[in-house]
Amino acid sequence: MGHERVQILQMIDADFKIETDQLTLRFVQGNGQRFLVRRERGLVELFYPPHTDFRALQPWLVKVVCEALRYQARLILPQRLSELARRHGFSYVRVGINSARTRWGSCSGRRHINLSLFLMMLPQHLSDYVLLHELCHTVEMNHGPRFWALMDKVTDGQAKALRAELRNVRLNFGV
Repeated sequence: MGHERVQILQMIDADFKIETDQLTLRFVQGNGQRFLVRRERGLVELFYPPHTDFRALQPWLVKVVCEALRYQARLILPQRLSELARRHGFSYVRVGINSARTRWGSCSGRRHINLSLFLMMLPQHLSDYVLLHELCHTVEMNHGPRFWALMDKVTDGQAKALRAELRNVRLNFGV
């Protein structure tokens, strides 16, 4: 038997939360009749009315969570990318945030970096690995030996271990 991964999608309900060192997203029972959102850098609280039927709202709740992730990604990831680029001597032309679920990031030949909003669900060290990976592509546009030597340089020799850790990550919600 192969090394197949089983993905169990978690229903979004009152107990759903995302808790990493870069983001906390949680549901809180409110007193009103409507959903409300409170957000600040690194924190999203989604207040829901008492007696909410979460099961009936799944598609909408997935969209709400994704938009909260997008907001946080736009707030946090470009600044972090800039910090890492400055620290390691990289430059890029622009950064965009997308909703890709199968690719954490990409870098074009024009040094345009795209990052998935789902990076916000990762611990910062793995998110930083992806950002550094894309920054390395501004210099080496392939995955050859020079690329991996550069990755090892910017990750203190941890590139392969971080890559393996990231490969085991799966998103845990959705429809």
